[in-house]
Amino acid sequence: QLYRMIQHGKTPKLKINAQSKGKGTVPTFNTVAVIKGSEKPEEYVILSAHLDSWDGGTGATDNGTGTITMMEVARILKKNYPNPKRTIVVGLWGSEEQGLNGSRGYVWAHQDQMPNVQAVFNQDNGTGRIANITGQGFVHSYDYIGRWLSAVPNELTKDIKTTFPGFPGGGGSDHASFIAAGAPAFMLGSLSWSYGNYTWHTNRDTYDKIVFDDVKSNVATIAIMTYMASEDPEKSSSERIKMPVNPRTGEPAKWPEVKEPTRKGGLD
Repeated sequence: QLYRMIQHGKTPKLKINAQSKGKGTVPTFNTVAVIKGSEKPEEYVILSAHLDSWDGGTGATDNGTGTITMMEVARILKKNYPNPKRTIVVGLWGSEEQGLNGSRGYVWAHQDQMPNVQAVFNQDNGTGRIANITGQGFVHSYDYIGRWLSAVPNELTKDIKTTFPGFPGGGGSDHASFIAAGAPAFMLGSLSWSYGNYTWHTNRDTYDKIVFDDVKSNVATIAIMTYMASEDPEKSSSERIKMPVNPRTGEPAKWPEVKEPTRKGGLD
């Protein structure tokens, strides 16, 4: 409104009274929903996004779009696929922006689940359609990701670039927490729509930047892949690549390690 007034030659005057105070240590939470598996309830397909947003904007593309995508996938699956073979977990993590603490907390508390994870699908880099998927260093990921993607209509997958086996992600988003535990976890990388150079961690990350056609495309793609992963008669392989030698040290690179989440923001 102020912008429009100035455009029309008006010169509004503003008086702003901003008051703030520290409220001490404030807890953050994960929001987790479960659709219990009917045949293999101790195996898991995990849908991953994060709830916390950067200060300044409303976090529409980081990670509001990821959150609403996974919520809508869950709604569709619950309505049309209420008895999945494997348990479907929707994890909306808190404190991702402070170091993946929400997803690390889940992995830390559920280390017994990690060998039984069929797949983790994580979406966290903007409002665009899925544009790339890498195998994250899991040797046979090309096999099962390929099978699951083949069930998605070509109009949704024709522009998705896949890279196998790839290398394990050590950070950046919540899939890395699961990769460290050896669970096949995959970042569903999005077409950027100026995410990295315009909306990411700025006060411009607001609702009007959401491209809903792309969000709907992602919902359909992820819902089908989740169905396929849950129905797959085979357990996905978590066999890892042999890590390459670091040319500077002459030593093999190391697979990322499971880390306990930072508690109390690093305060004693």
